[in-house]
Amino acid sequence: MTTTPEHDELTGPYGTARRIPRDTYRDSHPAGLEGWIITAPCWHPLWSQYNLGVVSLADIPDLPPANLQRPGVTHELSVVALNPDFGPYDALHLPAHGLRFLTPVNVAEQFTTTDDRARELAALCARAVVHGVLCPETADAPERVRAAWHSSITQTLAHPDHGGEQR
Repeated sequence: MTTTPEHDELTGPYGTARRIPRDTYRDSHPAGLEGWIITAPCWHPLWSQYNLGVVSLADIPDLPPANLQRPGVTHELSVVALNPDFGPYDALHLPAHGLRFLTPVNVAEQFTTTDDRARELAALCARAVVHGVLCPETADAPERVRAAWHSSITQTLAHPDHGGEQR
């Protein structure tokens, strides 16, 4: 993994991922904890960029309550393809209109952890995408791809090096 502190950039054989500075979206998305713009043309022939983000599912004043998939979850990680008609996107210079997504959402996983561990998980997942371990694109096999994300997130959060309990 290659990281440059100036830009929080990850590079690998499958693409690059750049962290979106938190100040960029703090006011417009108060639940947002971490965001990455991934540029990886190898995953789909028509679009090459994805947003990987983690949000808190905690109650936030002036926002409707989060839609929890099961009791006790605290965070959600999502991956969405970015609409190429409005890109390319640069994590350090987001457009005033914000990110434009393609639907449906590629990955949406809810889990229980701390804010710090959720941020760390987002960086690990971004790294896994640019190194070809996780695929951000679900067009050809959505169930298989989503199952791989679920397994990877569950195993990472359970690993003792990441605050989980050893089995």
